[in-house]
This record gives sequence, structure tokens and C-alpha cells, in this order.
Amino acid sequence: MTITDSTDAELLARFRAGDSAALEPLFARYEEPVFRFLFGVLKDHHAAEDALQETFVQALRKADTVAADTFRGWLFTVAYRQAMLLKRKTKRLPTQTDDFALLGLIGDDPADLRAGATDDARQVRALLDQLPETQRAVISARVFDGKTFREVAAALGCPLNTALARMHDGLKKLRQLWEARHA
Repeated sequence: MTITDSTDAELLARFRAGDSAALEPLFARYEEPVFRFLFGVLKDHHAAEDALQETFVQALRKADTVAADTFRGWLFTVAYRQAMLLKRKTKRLPTQTDDFALLGLIGDDPADLRAGATDDARQVRALLDQLPETQRAVISARVFDGKTFREVAAALGCPLNTALARMHDGLKKLRQLWEARHA
């Protein structure tokens, strides 16, 4: 039996025993269905990606405490809570910039309509240079190169959970730098 054929309970047991690589097939198994669920709730691709990232970060932090036989349901509950937090945050702070829009790289508008964001994009790229190299590399690979978290982890030679944590921490720091610059 390969690691990808293992049950959720077996993968969680391996992770709890110190095998951090056991989370990668677990996340791979749930990445698409959780994303589809989040997209259905949020109706926004980028918001669903953000909520997915936060869901997996929470899963990393709490993987030791969740009952193995309820992992799937627990993960979807975490995803739902992340989606609701994101919705509340958006209502509370409607002008707060989405991380990827902040990066000036993604938008539904044609490029000529996004031209006004060019200056913001330059500022964000300058702020990226202030991040630690490990965080900058993950953000660049994920956002600029469009790689999945698994591809990012493989390219950087780190575990999936490390790539997720670096992305989370990097975007948080980037948002803080942005808000400090525009306060």
C-alpha cells in the first residue's frame, strides 16, 4: 500500500508520529473538493483560494487534536468557518484589498482598465523585497508562476505544510507593510 492509498486515519497517525510528509497526500486528497465547496459558498475564485489556504493552515495547527475518523467533516467545518470569517471581514472592511488584487496581478477587468493599479503593483513588488526570502519565494511561485501549493513545495524542496505556512505568514506581513505604508 502506498502513502496515497492510506486512509485519513492512517495518514493522521503517521503525521502525529512525526512524518510531516503524511499531510501532503491528505491535503492533495481534499484540496479540490474543499476548494469547490469554498467557491460555492463565496462565489469568488480568489476568496476561495484564500479561505482554502487558511483552512489548510488551521488543519496544520490542529491536526494533532482532530479525531481521525471525523477528519473530513472537521476539515469542511473549518473551511466553512474560514469562509464565514472572510465574508464578515469583507463586510467590515470593504476597502481592504484582497491579497492577490493587492499584488496587482489578478483581476477580471481588461488590462487597460487595471492600468491605474500599475503604481500600486510597483509598490507591492517593492514591499515583497522586504519579506524574508523563504516567504518571497513561495508568494512568487504561487502568484507569479501560478503553481499549486504542491508544486511550490516540490520546487522549493520543502514540505507542503511549510509552503502553506510561509505563504500565510508572507501575505500577512505583506498586508501589514501595505497598511503601514498607506496609514
